[in-house]
Amino acid sequence: MSNLDFFASDVHISADRPDITARFMRFLDLVEREAARLYLLGDIFDLWLGPKQTSLPYVRPVLERLRAIAAAGTPVVYLAGNRDFNFDARVNGGPPPRQLPDELTIESGGLKLYLTHGDLLCTGDRGYGKTRRAARSGLARWMLNNMPLVFSLWVTQGLRRLSARKLSRKPRLETAIDFSRVRSHLLRGHDAVISGHVHRAARYRVALEEGRTGEFLTLGDWFREGVYLVGGTGSLEFRRLR
Repeated sequence: MSNLDFFASDVHISADRPDITARFMRFLDLVEREAARLYLLGDIFDLWLGPKQTSLPYVRPVLERLRAIAAAGTPVVYLAGNRDFNFDARVNGGPPPRQLPDELTIESGGLKLYLTHGDLLCTGDRGYGKTRRAARSGLARWMLNNMPLVFSLWVTQGLRRLSARKLSRKPRLETAIDFSRVRSHLLRGHDAVISGHVHRAARYRVALEEGRTGEFLTLGDWFREGVYLVGGTGSLEFRRLR
């Protein structure tokens, strides 16, 4: 039986990028053959508003495939992204609670890992913090879950355009990782911090104290190739699905 853990983030599955969906489905073939556990660190879907999206043609095959993998005995663990935080893992046979966690500590191949999507590590974006709190409120979640499908599709398109415009106007500093926040998680006894959100695959050594260092890894997006991380053997290795 495999002892490999697979980690992926920022796939951004959407109706207008069937190439990304096909790439992710090929990745799930690898997961089924090689992985002991699959960790999805947010923004797997480009935008997830509510349960009515499960009926959409580009969504259904992905959910069915993930459900089959989980049913066959490979745990599929979800963390909340900034775009798909309202995703309900139970549609894939995942465990409650319905609201996805923002962070998770796991053991993988003898390493203690801290997992998060990464938006909470970008502390310079104060405006995003306010928007984040409002979007995750009980009222906002209720509206997203009960919105008619045709209206949710219209909202989805509008939000994607607005997000692209706002991101293009933000200074790079606002969207950068706050390494003091990363360091604080490493000082709590984690061997490595793994996140997504910044859309680039990178590995950093972070100085701690008394000459010790910890590791910080950011996962890449899936716009041109599938970038994922493999652990479970005492080390962490980037792999690419072209």
